[in-house]
Amino acid sequence: MSAAAKPGAARACLLDDAQVIVVDPAEIDTAGRIGFLHPDKAEALGRLMLVDGQRDAIKITPHPKKGGKPWLLVTGLHRTEGAAAVGIGVRALVVKGKPEELADLEASENLHRRPLAPLERAKFVQALCEAAQQRIAREHGQISQHKLAVKARWARVKTGEIRADQALQQESDDTVEKISTVYGWQESAADAFGLGKRSVRNALHLYRMIVEPFPELVAPLSRHPVVGENAKQLRDIADLRDERIRRQVIETLIADPELGAGDAIIQVMPHLQSERAPTPFEKFGGQIMTGWGRLGLPERRRFIETDLPGLFTTPDLIRRAQAALAARLEEMEAGDD
Repeated sequence: MSAAAKPGAARACLLDDAQVIVVDPAEIDTAGRIGFLHPDKAEALGRLMLVDGQRDAIKITPHPKKGGKPWLLVTGLHRTEGAAAVGIGVRALVVKGKPEELADLEASENLHRRPLAPLERAKFVQALCEAAQQRIAREHGQISQHKLAVKARWARVKTGEIRADQALQQESDDTVEKISTVYGWQESAADAFGLGKRSVRNALHLYRMIVEPFPELVAPLSRHPVVGENAKQLRDIADLRDERIRRQVIETLIADPELGAGDAIIQVMPHLQSERAPTPFEKFGGQIMTGWGRLGLPERRRFIETDLPGLFTTPDLIRRAQAALAARLEEMEAGDD
């Protein structure tokens, strides 16, 4: 009897019924992978497998599209490419599951297997969060509403209806709660895995402001000797609100491997020898959002019940708050949460 069928088992594992086979790497479709391919690493792994044998199986699934390669890669890009480079077969676990379950498997394995550079980690964290969100949406028959709600949120950022930091705060709060729901993690456990609210928000910040809008620039930027693995400098780029300016800064960095993010920003925006002073709305609104993000759920509930009502000092403010909360609740019930 499989682990999934045993009494008391909480959730079926994709590996319960997995079979190990040896596959020609040429029969595996590696397209659509989340992480970057590092050719030197792949070749080194291939040589090690040739001499010492393969110690860790890759994971593949039957290809959903007929007529091409029979297998689709789930995890193990470098081992697959390494085996191809040295001309050997690759041992693989055949797994089956829904697309979001396979994406979850890929993202979680890579998060826990090796330290990732900030941009690559951003891609994996986003993939893990998206898999958790889609799993809940699918279970409630709301997968299409969920996708539309995510697009709508960032469309509002582009049109200036909400600030990017507001969207990031909402998304990071939502995703951490979904991860907790899907995996049964408490926040302390999520923090131990590097998936607490702050780390999720930082990863999503890089993903939404750099990875998603500039897919063709992400790999070369990640290899930049000064900025590629410097999370602080990458966040400085992500903080630039104008997408056009962000692109120019990234392109400037790629063209000059000795340049830092600050110097690149000044080259693109020479009038900014220093950051402009934030507006009162940006300064104090940001402080409110930061403070809220540091409160746990019990503290948030207590603040809402005791302190928040007194901040609405006019009927107009109360009506605006009611309308905004009603719209947010409708959005969440439509699948955004």
